[in-house]
Amino acid sequence: MTNSIDFQNLLKRIEKATARLEEVANRRSEQRTQSQSAAAAAVAGDSGSVLADDAGADSKAVTEYLAMVKPLVQTYVECSSKIGGVVGEQAHEVETLFRAQVEFIRIAGLTKKPSGEQLPELIATQQEAIQKIIALRDNNRPSELFDNLSAVAEGVSAFGWVVVEPTPVPYINEMKDSAQFYSNRVLKKWRESDENQVEWVKALLGIFRELAAYVKEFHTTGLTWNMRGEDVSTAIAALKGKPAAGVNGSAQAPPPPPPPPPPPPPPPAPSAADTRGKGNASSEDPSESRSALFAQINKGGTVTSGLRHVDKSEMTHKNPDLRAASVV
Repeated sequence: MTNSIDFQNLLKRIEKATARLEEVANRRSEQRTQSQSAAAAAVAGDSGSVLADDAGADSKAVTEYLAMVKPLVQTYVECSSKIGGVVGEQAHEVETLFRAQVEFIRIAGLTKKPSGEQLPELIATQQEAIQKIIALRDNNRPSELFDNLSAVAEGVSAFGWVVVEPTPVPYINEMKDSAQFYSNRVLKKWRESDENQVEWVKALLGIFRELAAYVKEFHTTGLTWNMRGEDVSTAIAALKGKPAAGVNGSAQAPPPPPPPPPPPPPPPAPSAADTRGKGNASSEDPSESRSALFAQINKGGTVTSGLRHVDKSEMTHKNPDLRAASVV
């Protein structure tokens, strides 16, 4: 009976030990899986495009730009839509400019500073929007809303701070003052009759005010780039709609060159007249003749073995009679 009880106790202890071992094994398996998942995520993040939709989303320079400037841009666009016409059209271009600049600041936080040749490609969308905004003012001078159009056209160059070094903030303030001149004329004209125009002026000038405050905090001496970031050519390729890297993260190879052209047709066979015209000219290849000559020279002393010995009586310089008889 005692042996039976001991045996049962032993079985229980073995079962507990087995359960414990299984628990430890499962825990280690879960840890390995989590580590592999984290590593895979890190690799995916490294090899992904630098211009993904959420790229730079955690950058304070980007989030603060959105927090400080975006609400005022939205208010300005809403007020412009209420005014309508060319003012609403101009506001649409300002919104395009703002979005392009957000993306540009995001790129700057992810890439190294571009060269002078690369920069124009990165700011092309912003430049195009600014030019359209100014053109809308210039093409609508007779409009009763010319002061509105001028206030925006004069101030919108403040968004060009991204290429101003080392004092972008004074540059923004200068553009703001230019916009305020025309904004004051808008207020003078509409203050008593249109509250929306008043809000429009506040939103417009607020954009430039907050833009200056933002730049002063994050880009005091000019736009900040990432010294340890990717090469900016990756961003340029993405902006052009070209894939910057292959599936494995490496640059894609260029397409193979076109096949070489077919060989030229063989020359026509010589005619019978051409053959007769050549007479008895030798048909030997000159290169073959030269090869045969060098082969004979390489024989050394044996090259003269086949020559006939000439007697002195047959030598012209030894026999005066032969010289006199020779025909010149």
